[in-house]
Amino acid sequence: MKIYISVDMEGATGIVSPLHVRAEAVNEYAFGCTMQYHDLKAVVEGALEAGATEILVNDSHARMINIDVSQLPKEVRLISGTPKALGMIEGVQGCDGAFFIAYHAMAGTPEAVLDHTVSGSSVFNVTLKGHNVGETGLNAAVCAEHHIPVALVSGDAAACREALALLGSNLITCAVKEGRSNSCATLLPPSVSFSLLKEAAKKAVASIQSKKAPVMKIATPYSLEITFKYSRQCDEVSYVPGVIRVDGRTVRMEGSTMEEMRHWIGIATSLAGSIKL
Repeated sequence: MKIYISVDMEGATGIVSPLHVRAEAVNEYAFGCTMQYHDLKAVVEGALEAGATEILVNDSHARMINIDVSQLPKEVRLISGTPKALGMIEGVQGCDGAFFIAYHAMAGTPEAVLDHTVSGSSVFNVTLKGHNVGETGLNAAVCAEHHIPVALVSGDAAACREALALLGSNLITCAVKEGRSNSCATLLPPSVSFSLLKEAAKKAVASIQSKKAPVMKIATPYSLEITFKYSRQCDEVSYVPGVIRVDGRTVRMEGSTMEEMRHWIGIATSLAGSIKL
C-alpha cells in the first residue's frame, strides 16, 4: 500500500505565530520545522506499523524545502522544492490514499490558527463550484479526480471541523491544538500529540484497506473563483487568457479537469503575490 502525505506547517503541534512558519525568522522557523517533522514522523511511524509499504511525502509549505530528507526512513520518498505543477498535491497520482498533515483552516475561519487559503498576502476567498473551499478542499478535489480517498487530516480543531464538513464522518481527523485566535491556541504537549497522530494514522490506513476512507464528491465541469484582497491583484490576473473577470476583486476560470484548476490557482496566486502594492 502506497500512502501519500501532503505536509504543511501552520497546523503542526506547537505552532501559533507567523514567525514559526517564515524562514526569515531564523530561530522561530527552526522550531516550526522541528514541529512539522514531529507530526510527520508520528504519522509515518503509524502508517508503516499499520501496513503501508511505501510513503510519498510532499513538502507543502511555502518554499517547500522545510523537511530534512536525511531524517526520513527508507520506506519514504520526499518531493521537495518548487515550482510544482500541482503544488501541495504534487505526485498524488497512483497512491492508495492521502493524508493531509499539519493543515490549517481556510481564510476567514474564526478561532483558527494562521487561517488562510493558498496565499495569505493575496487571496481573500476561493470558491469551487460555488462552495467556499480552503486548501483541504482544493487538494481533496484533485485526489477525487484520481479516485484517491483522503483518509486523515490533522491540524488545529478548526481545520479538522472544516475537513469533516467537507468529507464526512468516515474521515479520520487529529486535532493537535485548539485555536483561540489567529495567533493563539491551547496546545497539546508534543508527547501527547505524537501518540494521537500515530494512532490516527493507523486508523486511517485501516480505513483505506476497508474502503471506508472518503473520496470527495465533485462533478465536472469545474468552475473556480478567486477573490483577491486588492483590485490591483485582480487587474493583473484578469489579463491572463481564458480568465473571466467577475467583479473588482474576483476572477473565474472554468475547465474540464481539477488538475487544470490546481495549475491555474497556482499561477494566479503567484502572479497576484508578485504585485508591489
